[in-house]
Amino acid sequence: MSLELFNETTSISRRYSRQFWEKALELAQSYGWRPVGTRLREWRAVWDGTYLTNDGQTVTAGDAFALATALEKSLDDIPDANVDIDWGFVSACEDDLPEWLSPEEKIMIEDGLEAYSHDVMGVHPFEFFAGDEKLHLIGFIRFCKLGSFAIL
Repeated sequence: MSLELFNETTSISRRYSRQFWEKALELAQSYGWRPVGTRLREWRAVWDGTYLTNDGQTVTAGDAFALATALEKSLDDIPDANVDIDWGFVSACEDDLPEWLSPEEKIMIEDGLEAYSHDVMGVHPFEFFAGDEKLHLIGFIRFCKLGSFAIL
């Protein structure tokens, strides 16, 4: 599943995987970003300020700039070369699935595990953003510097 980030002022949008988004937030927090919480355009009795859903909530301009600043601090620590990560977690889990599951159910579970395997395996953000992915992170930093954006 992916998220679309939309800057209403510039009409620029970017699409990122959920794993990219969550790892970017994790990395930014480790470099000093303190999230102030998102805001909804429409009033709801309860809103927790989450960044992790795509409910059309808004990241304020100040928060977006603080996010970009924290991520910029991390760039020197992220390897420029691609890091080999063992994504074999899903195939290792195949043997652990109950025998009573149908083949279709096993496929659904394996697909779900594969979709979220980056997070399940606890890959460090340095590894996740190493090499080619670092350029995507730099693009994300530039996007954040444009100001407020919605998470769609």
